[in-house]
Amino acid sequence: MNLFMRYREARVKKFTNKKLYEQLTLLNNEKSPDTRSIMVILSEIAHRDPAEYEAGKIEAEVEKSKRHTVMETTDILYLEIKYNEDYLAKPESETDPYERKLRSAMLKMVQKELGRRTI
Repeated sequence: MNLFMRYREARVKKFTNKKLYEQLTLLNNEKSPDTRSIMVILSEIAHRDPAEYEAGKIEAEVEKSKRHTVMETTDILYLEIKYNEDYLAKPESETDPYERKLRSAMLKMVQKELGRRTI
């Protein structure tokens, strides 16, 4: 068992921040999650730079959202743009810094998809 854990730890060290977040999310969503694997991933996250991990997390969230955005109608995309712009228009003191970064990345992704459709 200890040999397996070392292999798992070595494998996890090679993961990108985005992949770490995706794996952690998958493990947490299982009915009976593998707690050892979760602990290995959490310890690796603790050793990483928090800003880089947050960027990987945002990238994973935007990619997941993009799958749905591609299927949405153009009218809904315009509403999403307005929703994100309204949030970003609020003063920074009233908003969560992570949420601002996420909304900004989502706004860029939706605008890019809308631009792709109108050309």
